Amino acid sequence: MASSLVAKRERLTKHFKKQIPGFEILSKKESFLIKVISKFLFFNKTFLTGYVTTLYPKVYVPEWPWRENDHINAMATLAHEYVHLKDRKRMWLFFNFLYLFPQNLSLFSLFGFINPWWFLCVLFLLPIPSPTRAWLEFRGYRMTFAVWAHFFKDNIDIDSHICATVNRNFAGPGYYWMFPFKQYLIKKFYLYHARRRTVPEIHEVLNILESN
Repeated sequence: MASSLVAKRERLTKHFKKQIPGFEILSKKESFLIKVISKFLFFNKTFLTGYVTTLYPKVYVPEWPWRENDHINAMATLAHEYVHLKDRKRMWLFFNFLYLFPQNLSLFSLFGFINPWWFLCVLFLLPIPSPTRAWLEFRGYRMTFAVWAHFFKDNIDIDSHICATVNRNFAGPGYYWMFPFKQYLIKKFYLYHARRRTVPEIHEVLNILESN
């Protein structure tokens, strides 16, 4: 079983490298850029140790080697990040704008030196809900749930995982309180999880995982 999981993980990673030019998995501990970013993400206390971060076309993991004996969760996470990479490849810099919205609008406060009213844009730094960032992360997490369901079948409580993800990452500090409307989001996850085979990216990944 372990050797089969290793083979699937290698096959999945190879596919990602083929689809995303420059794709590489790197350690956060060895990245100066990631350490600088972590200073701005002070609200996420486990950014360096508990989260995987994608900066196209690289994926940064807490440390390397990463999840050597936890191949299923590693594949679920990499598949999640693959969705972000494909979205970024397709949307180019518009992806970055959507992901950082509305906090990125605070940059307009620089015009305050011309007209003081622009200084009000600093208020965009507050944890204002971000439907665009939530949408992008929703796309990633529905992939995560699909991969878990593929491997664990009926031995995983998807309902509890959906609720925990919504509470921690969407309505919590993980992604700066990006979407506090929990019940709406939970219903959407249930709906798309039931229809996961119709989602192109999920279908693509599951076909690879199901191949011998």
